[in-house]
Amino acid sequence: MRRGNIDGKDALGQPSKVWGDLGKLWAEINIPSGRMYEAASQMQVTVTAEINIRYRKDVVAGQHLVHDGTTYEIIAPLATNQRDMLKLMCKTVKPK
Repeated sequence: MRRGNIDGKDALGQPSKVWGDLGKLWAEINIPSGRMYEAASQMQVTVTAEINIRYRKDVVAGQHLVHDGTTYEIIAPLATNQRDMLKLMCKTVKPK
């Protein structure tokens, strides 16, 4: 995981959104064929990658991962029943 949301203030004391490095981790990245959508009653979100990592409590939707110059936004972190792994449903985004 290379980017995380850190809310801070700029030189004028105004709130600013700054992306900071939260660290590195091992991951398995799978690119599913076709498009996957959430339930029809909810907002339609295209998933472009499923990223599997070891379970962590600090991973939340909206965070970003960077791998080989590609930035992924986490749509939903899904824990396994044993809570030993997280499946991150992600979409590709352009870095800010």
